[in-house]
Amino acid sequence: MSRTALTTQDHIYSIEYFAMNNPAFEKTHYDVIQLIEQKKLGELIDKEKYLLKKTYQYINRRIKYNETLTLILEKDDHHITKIERDILDYSYIKEVVPPVLKHYFLAEKMLDNYMSKLPDNIKIKIHQNILDTDDALEKQKNTKKRNRENHKKFFIGGTLLSLLKLNNIDDDPLEILFEIMKLHLIHDYFDRKSFNTEEINEFNISETGREFNNKKNSILLKLNNPFKIYDE
Repeated sequence: MSRTALTTQDHIYSIEYFAMNNPAFEKTHYDVIQLIEQKKLGELIDKEKYLLKKTYQYINRRIKYNETLTLILEKDDHHITKIERDILDYSYIKEVVPPVLKHYFLAEKMLDNYMSKLPDNIKIKIHQNILDTDDALEKQKNTKKRNRENHKKFFIGGTLLSLLKLNNIDDDPLEILFEIMKLHLIHDYFDRKSFNTEEINEFNISETGREFNNKKNSILLKLNNPFKIYDE
């Protein structure tokens, strides 16, 4: 007797039920949850119906993942293998919602390998490849972070030199930078400003003040401003 093909409505019911009982799913498949909430069945296009079908298939795999995780958790701690321990760690088994989705999805790859019928020696190699992928992603993330920090340092240095040139100041840039920082710290320490409102306003409308403010605004609007790029 052949099985009756599930409808898109069946897929939606299954997804909604699974989401109610699995808080992590809402974070990993937020786009699907939004689709179900925002569109009625008759409004779905074929591409969206296919997405729901694929999500339903994922849920069935996730149920098997969860069953396997439960079996691993039930094992005596002294008999848990390194692969099993990695799976538990990357799955964030003690967390309601995984804080790092990248690790959560890597854990699913580990589970696919762990649950396969491959020989143990092959499983160990595949598992190590998955861990190496995580190391590579982490190194890439650190490289991007370092490049961003270097970009900010270069931009700050360039800004300082540009302002010194604007005002024809030939003094040691480092000494000026230290003096600026010292004044800032003194203001914070005594919790007061060095100049009153009238003096600041007088400076702002002076030729020097206008040139400074124009230069400041042009620097802040630069497309390569790292403090604008990375904060968005």
